[in-house]
Amino acid sequence: MTKRQKVAVTLNALIFATTVFATVSMIVGFYFMGDVKFLSESNFHAFKFFTVDSNVFAGLVALAYLIYRFSPAGKKSTKLPRVLYVLKLAATTGVTLTMMVTVFFLAPGSTTTYFAYFMNSNFFMHLVTPLLCIISFVFFEPTGKTPLAISLTGIIPTILYAAFYIPNIFVHLDNGYVSPTYDWYGFLAGGLNTSWLVIPIMFILTWIFAVVLWALNRKFSGNKTR
Repeated sequence: MTKRQKVAVTLNALIFATTVFATVSMIVGFYFMGDVKFLSESNFHAFKFFTVDSNVFAGLVALAYLIYRFSPAGKKSTKLPRVLYVLKLAATTGVTLTMMVTVFFLAPGSTTTYFAYFMNSNFFMHLVTPLLCIISFVFFEPTGKTPLAISLTGIIPTILYAAFYIPNIFVHLDNGYVSPTYDWYGFLAGGLNTSWLVIPIMFILTWIFAVVLWALNRKFSGNKTR
């Protein structure tokens, strides 16, 4: 195993470990940084958040990476199989979106302090795990030649979540108005008439993150376009 692979194994092990700890902590209601519960639910209601879903997906993909890397094929290969690369790109894009939305949208609008969205489980889900995923993917997970079109796969987790989140808002309207109980991220706080703008922007931003990650991976991991 090369030095680069050893670093990737360490990072993916940390991603899996932090994901398990943060997810279990949220589900059981373990608050280790004070009683701060922004975007947090106990029990399996926690999975209504894209934050949790994207982190769990990233943790599972990290586990898949570890299994592959210690398999006979993985020990011999210096590059990731295309399918694992696609999963890595999608997972890293998902947690990057989670982190960016928190840093530039949710936290600045906090009713208490900016750092309230980085407490307890969200310290890992909104910051630590996304950073670990980005560092690992960009610098230590090459796969060979990858076309720009492959970056479109990075949008898939967001599309799947939107297929749940948006209809959930519309079926729980309060006298025609968006209920913050069901629009927990506040994306449609400006009203239903903003949905035609907000939804495309979220998909475009997600794709931009995917393209940037793809390009950085290509640059620093040795991947090239066709």
